[in-house]
Amino acid sequence: MKRAILTKRSVLTLALAVSVLFVASCGSATPGGTVASNANAPVVRASGLLQKCLGITWGAPKMLLGPKTQEYCAQLPGADLYNRAGQHFQSGDHVGAAKIATQAAEAGNAMAQLRLALMYDQGDGVPRSATAAMPWYQRAAALGEPESQVQLGIAYEAGHYGFPENWDLAAKLYETSAMQGWRKGQFQFGRACQFGIGVPQDRQRAIAWYQKAAANGDPDGRYWAQWLSNLTNNIGFRDDVERSIVMDVAGRMRFAVGAGDPTGVTFHNSAQRALWLGGQRQRVDTEEADVFRRMRQADHAACLRASPSSAADCP
Repeated sequence: MKRAILTKRSVLTLALAVSVLFVASCGSATPGGTVASNANAPVVRASGLLQKCLGITWGAPKMLLGPKTQEYCAQLPGADLYNRAGQHFQSGDHVGAAKIATQAAEAGNAMAQLRLALMYDQGDGVPRSATAAMPWYQRAAALGEPESQVQLGIAYEAGHYGFPENWDLAAKLYETSAMQGWRKGQFQFGRACQFGIGVPQDRQRAIAWYQKAAANGDPDGRYWAQWLSNLTNNIGFRDDVERSIVMDVAGRMRFAVGAGDPTGVTFHNSAQRALWLGGQRQRVDTEEADVFRRMRQADHAACLRASPSSAADCP
């Protein structure tokens, strides 16, 4: 397999169709701390003004943001504050932008909640802190904002930032984001189908979602759609921990391990995946030992046929 999929949070800027936009930037979160977690909270889709602001049609292949959606963004709670925060940001006053964005976020503006979470993730205008970012992702996700749903899903999948592992909930968050046309949600839900993360493992379904992400401009989606389309390629590993389970003592990957899909199997946490991979390795180890035993027996028999008078010299 050419490369593994590592479970990590990637902070991506969502282009928002509002009158004043924050400057786009990318970064990654700093692990640490704990946050409040409600694994029983319902997963909802964006509705009303937020749905119209983001150009979401449920089940459509992509979000359609544009000039026509701006009027709805301008009607969101705290929109004026959010726009003022954008003006401060663009003028270089990121600290001031964060303060005003906080007011907009507290007013219930999902776009401001996402933006504030991103700023905490990157330490942009505020101290860098995943602990401070995650509650804002939670609040935005609770309103149906799709990028926040992805970030929250990754936290539940990994069991990071004070969240318990909950693959069933992670899959629901990924799927809801994907069904709203957000490409990162489409990619993550493709991963869920690829590995059986909270949903039945299904290679063809994974390919379909990766293709949707690729059509939305995601290069990793394009790669994995092509990789999985070749049925001789194994499905890979979620991370280096999974990869290490199938390594031999010399650090080489046992090629046969993981080559078969756990078709239809739903894993509810990483321990179940690890147990399945461990079982695959044990099966291969047993089969390999049996092959070597048969080879030794065949060599011994051949030696006896060649030199029946010196059986003691035959291994």
